[in-house]
Amino acid sequence: MASNIVRLKDRIEENYEDFKADTLATLTKKGVFELAGHISAIEDVRFFMSTHDWLDEDEADYLLSFDDPLEMLACEWEDCLSGSGSGFGKALDALLGRDGDEDDDYDYFDAGDFDEDDSDDWGAIFEE
Repeated sequence: MASNIVRLKDRIEENYEDFKADTLATLTKKGVFELAGHISAIEDVRFFMSTHDWLDEDEADYLLSFDDPLEMLACEWEDCLSGSGSGFGKALDALLGRDGDEDDDYDYFDAGDFDEDDSDDWGAIFEE
């Protein structure tokens, strides 16, 4: 019998094929742009999970208890990336030669609350 880690990698590949067939294939051009962050997170998780040993057998077993561990991990990764700039500020500091000490309390990514346009129909991102 295959290890839980191998089974998880196989499940993630199955989830990925389902995502391509059920979601990507049905998106409009606008939908691709609107879901770009999530699509990228799906791709990242698939890559990371297929090329690295991140988990032990028990952790893989836990993730196998879900129908779609790829989606679960991608949502978590997407939240990590969008939370407080996710190191983007540090990357920008390095690129611009900033020492990172000045303005430590300033949040470059705090732009306040944005109002969502309630007229945006999420159903419109899928072709009918």
